[in-house]
Amino acid sequence: MSLARFASRSIPLLFVFVVGGVGCGGGSDGSGSAGTTGNAGTTGAAGTTGSAGTTGTAGTTGAAGSAGTTGNAGTTGAAGTTGGAGTTGAAGRGGTTGGAGTTGAAGGAGTPGGAGRGGSGGAGTTGAAGSSGGGAGGAATPHGSAAKFICAPGATYGNPLTGIGAVNMIGPPPSDYFAFIEGPVWIGSLGTLFFSDNASSPTERIFKVVPPSTASALLANSGSNGLAVDNSDRIVAADQRNKRIAVINPMTGQTVGTPVSTGSAKPNDVIVRSDDSVYFTDPDSGFYRISPSGTVSAAMKLTQSSRPNGIVLSPDENTLYVGDVGNRTIAKYTLAADGTVMAATGTNFVAQTMHDTVDGMCVDCAGNVYAGTSNGVEVYSSAGTYIGTVPTGESSNCTFGGADRKTMYVTSRAVLKYVTLAVPGLPD
Repeated sequence: MSLARFASRSIPLLFVFVVGGVGCGGGSDGSGSAGTTGNAGTTGAAGTTGSAGTTGTAGTTGAAGSAGTTGNAGTTGAAGTTGGAGTTGAAGRGGTTGGAGTTGAAGGAGTPGGAGRGGSGGAGTTGAAGSSGGGAGGAATPHGSAAKFICAPGATYGNPLTGIGAVNMIGPPPSDYFAFIEGPVWIGSLGTLFFSDNASSPTERIFKVVPPSTASALLANSGSNGLAVDNSDRIVAADQRNKRIAVINPMTGQTVGTPVSTGSAKPNDVIVRSDDSVYFTDPDSGFYRISPSGTVSAAMKLTQSSRPNGIVLSPDENTLYVGDVGNRTIAKYTLAADGTVMAATGTNFVAQTMHDTVDGMCVDCAGNVYAGTSNGVEVYSSAGTYIGTVPTGESSNCTFGGADRKTMYVTSRAVLKYVTLAVPGLPD
């Protein structure tokens, strides 16, 4: 994050997956009434009672049913090529009994309609749930959680700098000071902005602002540089002083659970994916991923760059952007479904920014990437094309907040700045 103190960042271990296994029982030939005997037949398994009924069809013998000659795999059957789940399997991400597979009769079964958190859910085109059965389950938001992804599905956006508002400033509390503030993050459920002072003495601290008030207040001593928000709306801190990623209660300022040690790496900036993968940077050694189980990866090096600093995710969480404070570049990497960084995909997203630094970054709903530089926050389209600069002067980091998520908050040395933009954005 800050130019003055490059530290790294790692994150919490609060990584929890909730998955739903589903299945469909094997139906009989004939009228294929779903009920307790499965979901197939010419009238559509489940009918008005929904495939799997209250007794659930996915038991130990559920998923895939009997797609044999009795018609389950027929054109209206519960499995087969058009059956429930098909190739997209409604077991979603990590379903323990996942009735996915190419013939899996998952998806449409079960009371909740099948899928786990990320399942595509539902039966096939005429699948097991019949015309009124279980069918469409599973979350449609790619990887994301409702708390973090506030972007309207299918919305289109124009230039984010059109009609930009005036830049406003917020100072420290009375009789206090900001030395070098960093890592702003907005927690929507609290309507509150949090940020670090990573150069205050004798230790780093976390402050907060609760709009519409412009008064800042001290939350806690922290050892922190960059901050992020996890899937439980808690602060995730890149604790550079203690070389760890810590989770902090945003109401009390107390550390929650046991922080994850980052070894010799000093976390600088941090971001959390909705599957609880955590990514952090250390300008001196590389960037890292902490898996949902708490395992810290080996250091990864930037493509054609030297000092990783800012780190953010694309809106769909399939791309990781890493800024280089030394070479003024931004690299991008493709992420696997489980959040693993596919290092071989690394390439330059921005070959060189307009001005020095490339400190912290943030992203809006259109996929535009914002990078803090010595002259303001530079804006690049999802294709890496320069759009313009938010005139906030020397800027270390940014995030989006406010009720409509169109207020950009920018840390700028000893002053917090904020400005209204035309496109809503995501928490850092």
